[in-house]
Amino acid sequence: MSDIKYLKIEKMMPVIKELLNAGGRVRITVTGMSMYPFLRGGKDSVTLAGTDFACIKSGDIVLIQRKNKQYVLHRVMKKTKVAIYLCGDAEQWCEGPIYPEQFAAKAEGIWREEKYIECTHKLLQALVFMWRLAFPIRIFLIRFNGRLRNIRQSIKRRRGCI
Repeated sequence: MSDIKYLKIEKMMPVIKELLNAGGRVRITVTGMSMYPFLRGGKDSVTLAGTDFACIKSGDIVLIQRKNKQYVLHRVMKKTKVAIYLCGDAEQWCEGPIYPEQFAAKAEGIWREEKYIECTHKLLQALVFMWRLAFPIRIFLIRFNGRLRNIRQSIKRRRGCI
């Protein structure tokens, strides 16, 4: 059995673009924590599909190429006729304008532990809507959740469960 090889997306983009342009789908593993809690780096993956820039809307997760050639997967916070503005779900600032020529793909679904969730799923869309409304305070919600997790683990250690 061969080892799994991990490659930076920059090296794979020519192949990914070719597959997407032919109408295919590509599944990539998420790196980093900028999309937490909806996407966890190193654990979750997304299925990407090619689509027209005109079909992108607020709330979508898109793959874009920054002007420095780096690729990033973030959520669309705002769309105008000529550009989009993005933000990671764990971030407090928006990035943009991002123009159509920087757009690479749109996430169709999320893989979490071999469970597939379509991005059009109504419950997921409702959670994303609420998370986007919480934009000004979500960093505090993430920190609070981390502290709760630490308390739960501490209690489990004291009980000898860990």
